[in-house]
Amino acid sequence: MTGRGGGTADGQREVVDVARPLVLCLVNEAWFFRSHFLPWARRARTEGFDVALLASADGQPAALASEGIGFVPSLAARGGLLPRGLWRAARQVRDIVADRRPVILHAFGLHGMAIAALARLRGVRLPLVVSVTGLGFLAANGGLARLAGGLVAHMLRIVLDGAATRWLTENPHDGPRMGLRQAAAAGRVTVLTGAGVDAGAFAVRPLPARPPLTLILVARMVRSKGVDLAVAALSIAREAGIDATLTLVGDGDPANPGSYDANELAAFAATPGVRVLGRRTDIPDLLADHHLFLLPSRGGEGLPRALLEAAAAGRPAIVTAVPGCGDFVADGETGFVVEPESAAALADAIGRAAKADLAAMGDAARAKVERSGTVAIVGGQVVATYRALLDADATQAVVT
Repeated sequence: MTGRGGGTADGQREVVDVARPLVLCLVNEAWFFRSHFLPWARRARTEGFDVALLASADGQPAALASEGIGFVPSLAARGGLLPRGLWRAARQVRDIVADRRPVILHAFGLHGMAIAALARLRGVRLPLVVSVTGLGFLAANGGLARLAGGLVAHMLRIVLDGAATRWLTENPHDGPRMGLRQAAAAGRVTVLTGAGVDAGAFAVRPLPARPPLTLILVARMVRSKGVDLAVAALSIAREAGIDATLTLVGDGDPANPGSYDANELAAFAATPGVRVLGRRTDIPDLLADHHLFLLPSRGGEGLPRALLEAAAAGRPAIVTAVPGCGDFVADGETGFVVEPESAAALADAIGRAAKADLAAMGDAARAKVERSGTVAIVGGQVVATYRALLDADATQAVVT
């Protein structure tokens, strides 16, 4: 590839202008990158980097192109760690970076880490940034799946870690659980406040009148989010005489084995006090119409973006004491933190919230976002990580 805008012999799109350093992002799904990390790419481009994506297409190439982000459709299967597909994707990495000027690889999650590791086995030696976007394989699964996921993660960490590797985590727990204590001691681990949030898109509006106390859960409708716990907690609270309602926003994920099925979603919708809206794009308005954000996560997430958005909108949250959620919410100050897997504890928190100064809590939540969680702050940290790796000698593509 020799420049932006042309084609290649194998039909892949040109991804970059050769005059600028390249950040090549390795991610499972393009929509996930665009949904969560697009502001990072924009910031990097503003500060002199080119950004390209190796991911499944899933309808996103045109949207990425409009942002000036290069795209190559990955040959690895969506949602899996099948060796053959990952090996082919690693070969794509080798082809993209061969004979190029400074290049940094940025791997997202286990999928990206696996491709980066196999690229190293193919002889690619480049500075690397790894985004640990959660450890769902450790928290949400059990038995052999959990053991296998943990083993894969630690093997990849051993292959990838080194002086030219930087790690980005979204909570203080994921680094140690990945075995990154030495990397942290060497200053190669940065804990971000999630992916950051555009605080300007979420104005703090006055709380609605109450009663009723209105709660909202915004998430994919999958078991790891604890939607069933939220519905059960609402029922317990209402039976205790608390006038409260719950709105569920989000769609399922058919590729996720933990996705709620149609019958389960119908049962949620039939529960007194519960509304199921499905996927919505008017999240700022929906948050403004509610008093509280509720997310009884079962763990495995870095820091949910929806939780950041609720805080930016000045809404306190009820969350479980799992990595990420339990770190971001200060119990009694910006919301309520309860034990995981307990509908009764959630219902008790709903009762406490009904008597609390939610406006003050919401203001404190917004202030926390402004201190550490805006896209400007987090994007700046990411680009600073790129710059720390941008050494004229170390960042040349080396393919042996």
